[in-house]
Amino acid sequence: MIRELEENRRMANSALDSTHRAARSFWRLMLGTSFVGIVCHLSFVVLFYLNGVTALALVNVGSVTLYATSAFLLSRGLAPWIAFFFVIFEVLAHAVLASYWVGWETGFYFYAILAIPVLIVADFQRLPSKILSVIGATVLVVGLDILVRSRAPVHVLPNHVVDGLHYFNLSAALSILIFMVANYFWLIKRAESELHLLATTDSLTHLLNRRSMVDAWRFEKERQESTGASLSLILCDIDHFKQINDTHGHDVGDRVLQAVSETLASNLRETDHLARWGGEEFIIMLVGAPLDTAVRIAEDLRAAVVETAIETDAVEGNKTLSVTATFGVSAMLPDLSESLEAAVARADAALYNGKRSGRNCVCRHDYEGLRDMVKDAFA
Repeated sequence: MIRELEENRRMANSALDSTHRAARSFWRLMLGTSFVGIVCHLSFVVLFYLNGVTALALVNVGSVTLYATSAFLLSRGLAPWIAFFFVIFEVLAHAVLASYWVGWETGFYFYAILAIPVLIVADFQRLPSKILSVIGATVLVVGLDILVRSRAPVHVLPNHVVDGLHYFNLSAALSILIFMVANYFWLIKRAESELHLLATTDSLTHLLNRRSMVDAWRFEKERQESTGASLSLILCDIDHFKQINDTHGHDVGDRVLQAVSETLASNLRETDHLARWGGEEFIIMLVGAPLDTAVRIAEDLRAAVVETAIETDAVEGNKTLSVTATFGVSAMLPDLSESLEAAVARADAALYNGKRSGRNCVCRHDYEGLRDMVKDAFA
C-alpha cells in the first residue's frame, strides 16, 4: 500500500510539473510580448510625432511605460497578474484611441482582436472572470467596429502612411498569432508525450510498466507464432527487500530499485524487453532466446546484481549496500497458445522454488513441466 501511494505521489508530481511548465511558458510569452511592445511603441512615438499626431505620440510614451513596467514585474516574478493587466489594458486602450484618432484603416484594431485568445489561455483567471473578460473584450471590438469604422478619423494621415500602418499592424498581429499558436501547439505535443510516458513507464525506474509489457508480449507472441522464434521470460525478485526498507528507509529502497533496474537494463540486448512488474519484481522478455540461453542470461544478470553497490545514508559503518536477487525462468513454445499470465505463473513458480532454495539463484521451469501442465488441463 505504501509503495502504491508513493507511485501515485510521483505521478501527481509529474502532472504538477507539467502544469507549472505551462504556466512558466505563458509568462515567458507575456514577457516577450512586453519587450516587443516597447520596441513597437517607441517606433510609433517617432512615427506619430513626425506626422504631427502629438496626442498619439504621448499616448505611445505611456504605452512604452506600461510595457516597461510589465517587463520589469515579469522578469522579477513580481505580481505577474498586474503585469498581465497592464498588457491587456494597453492593447485594448491603444486600439481604441489609435482607431479613433487616425482611422480604422490603419489596422490598430487587430491587436484588440488578439487580446481575446490571450484572455482565453491565461491560466491564472477563474472561469467566471475569464468568461466575463472575454465577453467584455469581444463587445469592445464589435462596438469599436460599429462606432469607428465608418467615421472619419480625427487626424487624417497621408495614404501611404495609412497603408504602411495597415500592413505593418496586420503583419505584426499575424506574427504574434502564429507565435502564440505555435507555442501552445508545442506545449500540447509535449504534454501528450509526457502523458504517454507516464502511461507506459514506471516513474521511479523509468522502465516499461506492466501495461507496456503486456503490449510488448502481444506483439512478440504474434511474431513468434509466425516465425517460430524462441521467446523466454525471466522474473527477477530482489531478496529481502522489505528488510532493506525497514532497516535503511524507503529512500534507500528506491535507490536499490533504481540501481537494480539500471544493472538489468545495461546487461540486456536492445531487442529484449524489461519492465518493473510490481514492487521489487522485474520481468524480462528475451526475444529469440531458448530456455537454456535464457538461464545463462539470468545467471549473468544475477552475478551483475551481486556486484551492484548502492549508496546509503549511513553516517557510520558501511555506506554502501549490496543486494541479491532470485530469478525464475520459463520459455514459451511456438506451438502453444498460452497467455502471458500463464507464462508468468510458470516463471513465478520457478522463482518461488529459488526462494525456497535459499535465494540469490536462478531456477528454471522446464518444457516437460509445461507439457505436463497442458496434458493435465485437457485431461
